Amino acid sequence: MNSIRSYIIVTIIVAVLLCIFAGCSTPATEVSQPDKSAITEGVMTTSVDNDSKPTSAVSTVFAPDTPVIYCSFKVSGVTEEDLIKASWYYITGETVGKDNELLDEIYTSAQGGQEAYYLAFYKHMPAGGWYKGSYKVVLYVNNTEKLTVPFDVK
Repeated sequence: MNSIRSYIIVTIIVAVLLCIFAGCSTPATEVSQPDKSAITEGVMTTSVDNDSKPTSAVSTVFAPDTPVIYCSFKVSGVTEEDLIKASWYYITGETVGKDNELLDEIYTSAQGGQEAYYLAFYKHMPAGGWYKGSYKVVLYVNNTEKLTVPFDVK
């Protein structure tokens, strides 16, 4: 009887020690912080200043021969680890077979330590000019969609 009791006690002690040294305890879960990032004030324009704010008229309609189109917007609540992305799409128009076509994706690292700041992504006119039709620029922080800015080429 003593040998069975000793065997059980030793087995329990070994099991406890294995759990302690092998990490059988419940792992600590990382508490995720709420997403405080925001992209607001998105506009389309043909030029921006050094702070990425529009210097020409804000518009939603551009000519097919517009050399460069900018998407200017305000960024807030980001850190240096955050990634900002702009996806440029041709939605629909006169060009057959191009509906909902992804034209370009542009990435940049966020500027941390600032309350809020403006940023601009741009796209040069394609060879032969912009297709006539509807477009949109979708803006993301860490692959989470934050804002869509539509525009047209007529």
